[in-house]
Amino acid sequence: MLTIQLVGCRVTAGADLMSDTKYLFKRDETWWVKVAVPRSLRDTLGCDLRRSLKTRDLETARAARQDVVDEFRRKIQQTREHQANQTTCSDSLDLPPGTGFEIVTRENFSDVTFLLEVSAPMLAQAAQPGQFVIVILHTHGERIPLTIADFDRKAGTITLVIQAVGKSTLEMQQRCQPGSRLYSVAGPMGFPSHLGTKKVVCVGGGLGVAPIFPQLRAFKESGAYVIGVVGFRNKDLIFWEDRFNQYCDELIICTDDGSVGIKGRVTLGVEAALEKHADVDRVVAIGPPIMMKACAETTRPFNVEMVVSMNPIVVDGTGMCGGCRVIVGDETKFACVDGPEFDGHKVDFDDLMSRLGRFRKQESQAMDAWKVTAGAT
Repeated sequence: MLTIQLVGCRVTAGADLMSDTKYLFKRDETWWVKVAVPRSLRDTLGCDLRRSLKTRDLETARAARQDVVDEFRRKIQQTREHQANQTTCSDSLDLPPGTGFEIVTRENFSDVTFLLEVSAPMLAQAAQPGQFVIVILHTHGERIPLTIADFDRKAGTITLVIQAVGKSTLEMQQRCQPGSRLYSVAGPMGFPSHLGTKKVVCVGGGLGVAPIFPQLRAFKESGAYVIGVVGFRNKDLIFWEDRFNQYCDELIICTDDGSVGIKGRVTLGVEAALEKHADVDRVVAIGPPIMMKACAETTRPFNVEMVVSMNPIVVDGTGMCGGCRVIVGDETKFACVDGPEFDGHKVDFDDLMSRLGRFRKQESQAMDAWKVTAGAT
């Protein structure tokens, strides 16, 4: 018989028959299956899962092995899902008394957009138009930067308007109800809006409609003539029209389908306002980057100051991580500590939009994992 010596071991030509023993081991001449358990689950399941195949024959063991391995993998996955779901539920909804930030009111504007009014007395006292907060839903939650849509110093609350587009915001949409609490709300962050102007056009598109409100209110209270331009997909998605009318000298509503106001994008409203009012000295826009870029290009020929509120990726919110870098002219700025407002005619929107897409793969993976663990649909 041919033999080969390898590192002190004798291997026969027939030894390849023994090579396919993954997940198999022998105890008392009987074949067993063993699958390692991830470290995070070992307190629950132990270091590994084992089962005797009750056979001494290797070929029989190989044939039976896969069904047992699949069963063990399902058990590990189910335990992981249960553990994640239990952790999320206890962390987001059952915080110890006196901790967290209570959600006072919730209002749904559409199937993806919703409002939360959050009790945060000290934050409400300090908040100014144009600033933002970083919200964490639970102890394992992501840090989510959200522009302050409104604040009520007397009631001690701040208002946040959220669009459920990713894992964390979908989780908030599912779990945030009146009476539940957010684990953390940090802020206010960023510089407040500069109000020194006589006539201003305040533009809000998409999710930017809500955060433009405290700014136009502050402009009006400071004595400015305020023209509001807000955009929605259709009439069914319009909200806060009464609030805007209360503080706007003129309000222009744009809808994609023309069901209300001007048919088309907010840039048509901006152009109409500037053509009518040659003495407008500032335009302020909040919304998706592509919308703010379009507003900047629309206002450029009118030689009017253009201010945009940036929404890059924000991690720590203190200027340490550099994730919120924005190119403004020849300079690199940090939106969290230098902004969030910048000269819209100098912002490199193409770079901004490119940076916003850099983690799409990871965001998709996080979404898929959450749907499994939370049972989201």
